[in-house]
Amino acid sequence: MNDAVQQIKDRLNIIDVITPYVPLQKAGKHLKACCPFHTEKTPSFNVSPERGMYHCYGCGAGGDMFTFIQEIEGVDFKEALKILAAKANVELTPVSPQKKSERDRLYAILEDATLFYESCLPNAKTATEYLEKRGLTAATIAKWRIGFVSGPPQDGWAVVKEHLLTKGYTEAEMLKAGLIKLSDKGKDSYDVFRNRIMFPLFDQSGRVVGFSGRTLEAGDDIPKYVNSPETDLYKKSELLYGYDKAKQGIRQLDFSLIVEGQFDVVMSHQAGYHNTVAVSGTALTAEHVHLLERFSNRVVLSLDADKAGIAAVKRAADLMLRRGLDVKVTLLVGGKDPADIILRDPREFKHLIGKSVHVIEFLLQVLLNQNLDERTLKLRAREEVLPYIVLLPNYIDQDHFEGKVAEALKTTKEAIHMEVERIRDSKQTATPEAAKAVTKEKVAAPDGKQRYQSDLTYLIGILPLFDTTVADKIKAALAVITGEDYAALELQVPAPAKAEVLFRIESFIDKNPRRVFDEECVHTLNRFREVVIKNRLKQAREEQGRLDESGDEAGALALLKTIGELQLTLQVAPYTNDILKAE
Repeated sequence: MNDAVQQIKDRLNIIDVITPYVPLQKAGKHLKACCPFHTEKTPSFNVSPERGMYHCYGCGAGGDMFTFIQEIEGVDFKEALKILAAKANVELTPVSPQKKSERDRLYAILEDATLFYESCLPNAKTATEYLEKRGLTAATIAKWRIGFVSGPPQDGWAVVKEHLLTKGYTEAEMLKAGLIKLSDKGKDSYDVFRNRIMFPLFDQSGRVVGFSGRTLEAGDDIPKYVNSPETDLYKKSELLYGYDKAKQGIRQLDFSLIVEGQFDVVMSHQAGYHNTVAVSGTALTAEHVHLLERFSNRVVLSLDADKAGIAAVKRAADLMLRRGLDVKVTLLVGGKDPADIILRDPREFKHLIGKSVHVIEFLLQVLLNQNLDERTLKLRAREEVLPYIVLLPNYIDQDHFEGKVAEALKTTKEAIHMEVERIRDSKQTATPEAAKAVTKEKVAAPDGKQRYQSDLTYLIGILPLFDTTVADKIKAALAVITGEDYAALELQVPAPAKAEVLFRIESFIDKNPRRVFDEECVHTLNRFREVVIKNRLKQAREEQGRLDESGDEAGALALLKTIGELQLTLQVAPYTNDILKAE
């Protein structure tokens, strides 16, 4: 692996890696831009071609080309290595040549099918008129690679099959790609998609892995949408439609917007909501939630207000609240979906997003809108609202929503609190299936791992710039924050990482007085502390979930107290410039 890393570094320049994501401008021997990892108007993102490093003085992001891909794509080092290896044309092992060839052929056949669908669209008057009626611009159609495929009776049942045969693909490959299916007798095959507008489904890297086809025919016996079957490339429980294009938007806007269908996603992006995604052919899963929380722990659900939509909200709330996410819901009324609202007036959709309410308030309002008698309302709220309060990660939020529910139900807050505790004691959950899915999934790497290492490297690297007294104070602060001896922390900083520190100090001192440098040091120390506390919070929440599942009530309660204390600690930044004064 080390050989592959070095080959990639030899073949790629960090400028070539960063430029597709961020437009860089020359600034002396470095390059600058507005940071892709946080919102800013004045560029504070610096890149050094000489050192192969980048650093942002606004949010502290920094590292080499591998770190950049990990942060910008939300992937681990292994995935970043694959992305850069493909860009540098470096072969990675141990994938067998046969397996690699099979996967490459699958990607190729799906790409050729996409090109074919795209080429058919301009000549399909009904399809183009429908897309125009739905409000899609030519630029949007091209960006999302929307196409069309004809079908019987005019063109038969195997339009794509016949085209791909001329391209040299076999029927076996088409079956593996989910493009054709066998007849009932198994003697013949025909296209999966016929007479449909075609939406390619992309993986995280933007490669086509499947399709969703929207019919243009009327009739209750014709499904409105047909999706690709699961294949070696397409796993519906792991794919969010639009995610490849939404990652940056989620990071920049600091929330994910989840809608129901392809048109909702495409129109939302067209209206400027580049953080919009949708599930495709399945209910929301724990894997989907994991993808979203890589870039933000805030989510807005914009789903239909019908029975199915409310069920989807409950499913999402169960999965997301357990992960500590902040979940809001947009109130869509009148049976209109986001695409319809945006077509009518994009400002109306923006207004609705701004008025999103917390999911617990939404579920409470759903009950209030049913005009139930007083006793039924309270009993239904006990079953359909209170279990979600149990899932909230801290006492402050729980207390807040217990008060909201008590006020709405015209009862006492104490009564609501007692019922919440009774639900907690009985291990009742909103959706048991969802709870099982969450507890079975693998725990992800700690959030902020790259930031932790980058800031630790910086804080240790700058110590020689201070006298012994100040250096000792910083060492003591690091030990308090991490709970580790300074000597052990120093071992975590490899010699090559010193290059990043040198770059950061060099580019900063060139343009700023010592006072500003001191402020940067204190800011970094406080940010490092925040990353450590947030990581402890995440671990505590995960452990609390495991203890709840195992029935360890005392342990779970103790952890809940710890979580509350950690959240309060986050509100205070204890270090000031006084730490840099020699006394």
